[in-house]
Amino acid sequence: MADKTLNPLPKLGIKLLEGGILDYVQTEDRKYIRYGFWDKGEKATVIILPGRSEYIEKYNSVIKEFTQRNYSVVCIDWRGQGLSQRPLGRTDIGHVKNFFEYQIDLERVLSVLQAKLSPRPLILFGHSMGGCIGLRYLLRGSNVSSAIFSGPLWGLPVSDFTVSILIPIFNLAISLGLGLLTYPYKIDGFQIINKAFEKNILTRNANIYQEMRENLLIDPRLGLGRPTLSWLVALNTELKKLAKMPPPDIPQLTLVGEEDMVVSKNSILTRMARTPKGHTHIIQGAYHEIFFETKEIQEDVWQKIDEFLDAQLEKSPTH
Repeated sequence: MADKTLNPLPKLGIKLLEGGILDYVQTEDRKYIRYGFWDKGEKATVIILPGRSEYIEKYNSVIKEFTQRNYSVVCIDWRGQGLSQRPLGRTDIGHVKNFFEYQIDLERVLSVLQAKLSPRPLILFGHSMGGCIGLRYLLRGSNVSSAIFSGPLWGLPVSDFTVSILIPIFNLAISLGLGLLTYPYKIDGFQIINKAFEKNILTRNANIYQEMRENLLIDPRLGLGRPTLSWLVALNTELKKLAKMPPPDIPQLTLVGEEDMVVSKNSILTRMARTPKGHTHIIQGAYHEIFFETKEIQEDVWQKIDEFLDAQLEKSPTH
């Protein structure tokens, strides 16, 4: 259990999905990582890997959809996000020195739950940065049977030329001890407090956008500021490595919004084009947050997920 400065429950007013447990594990490098587990279904267990600046409670509706379909669900707050341990206790920076740190978080949570997860097939669900972390996890070898990616961060929506200029500058700053300096990235978790709905690039659902904003006002500990230079260099290093690696040898469904401006759609389509067991679905009229989009878009997304998972689970040796 975590020390007294950490509490797995958010402040009163944040919606909590009933029937699950929220707790902490401590990693081998002594970080406290929060997770949620809903032991609700016999079909399979879905491992939800959120994106940058996200937190477990944001996925209440997604978890509910899966549990209503007879799936159990695990969800995680990455180090430095949500109510997991923050670097220097700060919510204003997103920071790691190496993207492998996220693998440590994921492995530790799954090892603690191993006995409860083992009887059922495992399905990985990765959104945005979670799609990057999830891809690495699959490529390292795992017992996951299939994967769903949502707007996965497999490339940045900037030119290679821009990256070639910025990364050496960032590395120089890091070498001078300035790795905790931040950069104005497209998605800063606190931006939505002041950014008008009409100018957002996440969702066309005004009600959900307002709920995201209210959650940060109720409990600012759930927010996340800009990424540090160290985080951006670590991400770039990881993306370059992943781009050279073969696809995981499991069925994959990748969903991407037609108007996603947060991640590189070209990187997604390029990878999926060389993924023999991959299925790609572009969601018409959708921004980055396809699971928090308009009702019509959500219905389209869940129909695709149901078709994909039903087909995979029929082939599963445990079914």
